[in-house]
Amino acid sequence: MSAAPGPTPRPGLGERLRRWWQRADEVRTGVRWASVATVFGGIAVALVCLVLVLRGRVWAWFPLLVAAAVALREVRYLQRAARGGRPRYQENAPR
Repeated sequence: MSAAPGPTPRPGLGERLRRWWQRADEVRTGVRWASVATVFGGIAVALVCLVLVLRGRVWAWFPLLVAAAVALREVRYLQRAARGGRPRYQENAPR
């Protein structure tokens, strides 16, 4: 007796994730998510430090300025990358 071919079973979770990742790979926009997270993290730290400064904590000025500077630097980097500008430092660039 031969078994009649039935409906094919659904692919496993690993196979479904692999297919989803391939589809997502095709439509990826090139956003640097680590830089976006750095901007949001810097803004969050700056806001917390701003609240502490307003409550009279003088020591909070230093992390406020550092977090704001890092967030601003990353925003400028993301803008430059979106414009297609060249990186600031190029290895093996002619001098």
